[in-house]
Amino acid sequence: MIRLIAAPLLCLGLLACTQPALEVKRAAAPSVALYPGETPEMRLLVQRYAAKHDIPEKLLHRVIQRESDYRPHARNGPYWGLMQILPQTARQMGFRGSPEDLLDAETNLTYAGRYLRGAWLLSDGDINRAVMWYARGYYYEARDRCMLVKTGLRNREVRRDCPQREIKSES
Repeated sequence: MIRLIAAPLLCLGLLACTQPALEVKRAAAPSVALYPGETPEMRLLVQRYAAKHDIPEKLLHRVIQRESDYRPHARNGPYWGLMQILPQTARQMGFRGSPEDLLDAETNLTYAGRYLRGAWLLSDGDINRAVMWYARGYYYEARDRCMLVKTGLRNREVRRDCPQREIKSES
């Protein structure tokens, strides 16, 4: 009789000992799955550069996925790298290297991220509009809204009716 009662109790005790291991496995799982083509290293870069440029991570992921599917060495005509930026546009954002340098993920995230920041500012917080402005360009919209300086496209406004706030160019 004692054996009949002791055996199930012993099994319950052993089962209780295995529960914490299951909890640890659940806690170790990533909170958000990686996007197709994304690597854990790329996730860390996206987090770092989204914070650096003060833009949502989701926006940066959308543009990278749309433009290169997380391939830093992607080329399409005149467009280069992870975020498929034109070298001329990167130069507007302060880039001083050769186009091949834009195939480095961090270099691309630095200068294309600055450009995306301007698109984000013009979008008034709408991710879809920010992606649209990034893809089609936003110089004239920024000019018309007196945001050339704020978006980093110029160091001073060109419209006469804009308040003149000059900025020092970032090196």
